[in-house]
Amino acid sequence: MNAQSPLPLIALTGATGFVGGRVLRQLLDRGYRVKALVRPGSHSKTIQSEQINWIEGELGDDASNNALTLGADIVLHMAGLVTARTKDDYYRVNSTAVGSLAMAARKQGVTRFIYLSSLAARAPKLSDYAGSKRAGEGILSRKLGEMKGVCVRAPAVFGTGDKATAPFYALIRKGVLPCPGGKNWRERKLSLIYVDDLVDCLVGACLLGEHDGKTVYTATRACLTWPEFAEECAKASGKSVKILPLPLSFLYSVAAVTSVTKRVLGMGHLTLGKLQEFLYEDWSISADLQTDTDLQEVLRKTILEDSP
Repeated sequence: MNAQSPLPLIALTGATGFVGGRVLRQLLDRGYRVKALVRPGSHSKTIQSEQINWIEGELGDDASNNALTLGADIVLHMAGLVTARTKDDYYRVNSTAVGSLAMAARKQGVTRFIYLSSLAARAPKLSDYAGSKRAGEGILSRKLGEMKGVCVRAPAVFGTGDKATAPFYALIRKGVLPCPGGKNWRERKLSLIYVDDLVDCLVGACLLGEHDGKTVYTATRACLTWPEFAEECAKASGKSVKILPLPLSFLYSVAAVTSVTKRVLGMGHLTLGKLQEFLYEDWSISADLQTDTDLQEVLRKTILEDSP
């Protein structure tokens, strides 16, 4: 691309979410033009710029997909369900909608499709969420045609401003780290990615084509156990952090009730499927895929800067 050529037009989903909002700002800062999908009547179009064209529509709807991808060079698909009422809901959004968007993109001449998946896709039989993300990757690979495709399997994301994890880090700020108990809880392996590291991966290497045809893994810390995480949080916050392993009998009781309230009322997060994800023994990735970001520095921001 020469200096006279405009930067690619990006078709973006998930632009109003925790990660998506940061991705959108990065795209604008780097000079990209963006078409961003938002629900009809949404009040989440908080960023206004001549570089943005907000498209009101529904994920998976043919008319919305066509409007979003018309004239676009690259699709960056980040919208999805982390929690849902039913298995069908998970698969409708995290799989079927991926395929329909890819089909629309291919018909409109889009050259690259970047899909934000999840590390949970590595264990698709673990939960409906994990299975739906793996299915989304599969349907994308079948619908790509001549497009170049990238799947990014992100581990647990953290950072300031995330409403979903704010209560968790508020407890850490008070010196308590709750975690799932049970057999060998101290040996369970985690990986974490700071939100800005994930944004850099998506808007940097993925957008530039450095990962075309790949399933990408990246993390700010590739592997750590719960005790190691508590130690990192203590160093970051400058105060003692005590681990509170929650008994499995308690967690399963809560998850059983939440599974019902989620299906009937749409309320709650810790369903039985989510509990299985939390109890999985190894969410680590290869150490050579770890970023150079100082974990304690970004944990300090996350723990302390969100304090009242």
